[in-house]
Amino acid sequence: MDAYEWSAGVYALAVALSRSMTAEETERMALLFTQLGTTLDTLAALRQLEEGGRETEAGL
Repeated sequence: MDAYEWSAGVYALAVALSRSMTAEETERMALLFTQLGTTLDTLAALRQLEEGGRETEAGL
C-alpha cells in the first residue's frame, strides 16, 4: 500500500467513524488518537535511541 492509498484509507475510516458519533464523541476520539500517535512516536524514538546506543557500545 502506497502513501496515497494509506491516506485515503485513513480518511475513509475517519468519515465512517464520525458519521456514527456525536460532535463531542468525535472530538474525544480525535484527542485519544492524537495522544496515542504521539505516545507511539515517542516510544519508537526512544527505542531507536536505545538500539543506537547498543550499536555504539558494541563498536567500541
